[in-house]
Amino acid sequence: MSSIRRRITVGTLLAVSGFLAINGVLLYLVVRDRLMLERDRNLTVLARSSAAAAYQQFGPDVRREPAAPRRYALEGIAYSPWTEGEDPNEGATVTSQRIWDDLNLLRDDAAMVRTYAVSSGLEDAGWLLHQLGKQAVIGAWIDDDEASNRAELDTLVALCRAGDVDVAVVGSEVLLRGDLPAEDLLALLREARERIPEEIPVTTADTPQSFLDHPELVGALDLVYVNYHPYWAGVPIEDAVPTLAAWHDSMLRYASGKPVVVSEAGWPSDGDAIGAAEPTPGNAARFFLEFVSWARDNDVRYTYFATFDEPWKAEYEGPQGAHWGYRDSEGRLKPGMQAVFDGLSAPQPEPRLELLRVPAEGTNDDLEGVAVGVGTLTHRICVLHRVGGVWYSKPSFATPVVAIASDGRFVADITTGPGDERGTRIAVFLVPDDFVPPPVDGLEEIPAQYAGAALATAEVAR
Repeated sequence: MSSIRRRITVGTLLAVSGFLAINGVLLYLVVRDRLMLERDRNLTVLARSSAAAAYQQFGPDVRREPAAPRRYALEGIAYSPWTEGEDPNEGATVTSQRIWDDLNLLRDDAAMVRTYAVSSGLEDAGWLLHQLGKQAVIGAWIDDDEASNRAELDTLVALCRAGDVDVAVVGSEVLLRGDLPAEDLLALLREARERIPEEIPVTTADTPQSFLDHPELVGALDLVYVNYHPYWAGVPIEDAVPTLAAWHDSMLRYASGKPVVVSEAGWPSDGDAIGAAEPTPGNAARFFLEFVSWARDNDVRYTYFATFDEPWKAEYEGPQGAHWGYRDSEGRLKPGMQAVFDGLSAPQPEPRLELLRVPAEGTNDDLEGVAVGVGTLTHRICVLHRVGGVWYSKPSFATPVVAIASDGRFVADITTGPGDERGTRIAVFLVPDDFVPPPVDGLEEIPAQYAGAALATAEVAR
């Protein structure tokens, strides 16, 4: 009986010892994981505070050129770190130290910085920008890879909740590339809006035509981020900013009162000509000055494209892809770019009218023309037609003004009354939209108010 009791006692002790050993290991693992998590949090805080302290003690990276006296900082800039031959499509990554060095080089250039992804190291950009007192416009890269898109969106949401983001951009030119159908992008935008704190605006960036083709998108956007590139449209440099301004008017209409931000605008300094668009250092500097002057004069928010030349883009965009920076790949300002930071302004183009089609006498064709150098939303066209020796408002006495389309073009029907096809002269006036045209219905002389209000005029015989 005593031997049985001893066996039971020994068995019980072994069972209890095994139970304690197993639970001891589990307890150790739980405590270890919690300690490691706390360690990681402390290391993150230490890394962030150390980065700021290191800058205060040692100053910016040696790439930074001596600071020139400046009177103007850009509204915003588009930043990508791949300047040393790295290709993010091939798995290149960037360190937080590299980002920190770049941002310190750019710290006097702009108040707002836009990035394009939250992976490969760029997830650190937001809090580093905040260390420098900059606004962080942080983008999630969205393409045709569902798993990658999910990771990018989840990371962007986490960064927003951590306070590292001021504007959240879900994708750039997704529709232009055809990576996703509009309904899939719309679903991502709606999910982002649900998960991101409401005080942080959510948007996507694309070209004007991409937005205009998809009016359903605007309802999911807190603001409209639009990329304007007259170079890719083959526009000559002298017409680049007027063309861009017309595109911007079309986007103001599209946005229906929501803010419109120029998320990209730039001009390459080298590469292939596209139509009449020549990529030269002089043209790049001219576009930089004219665009910034236009944006400043019209209170337009923007992020200029781009900060640095990126050699890797040549493989995807042609040779011009490597030359979009206002700085070269070494971080030096390109020739002519200093003028913007000196606070210089380009003269705005003089408003003018061009008549593209004047109907011949005896025909019922419409008058067609284009207005250049003015906002198409804030100006109108007045047309007067001389018939039988007297002047008449066209299209009619009741409708004495003609709207200007977003591309600057206008069309006026000048044969709306009896005998109009026999009219002999046409007078055209470019006027502000608050100008109230005096009535003209059979007058021998055009009222002086027309010429007094007009920014530009044109008069031709039929």
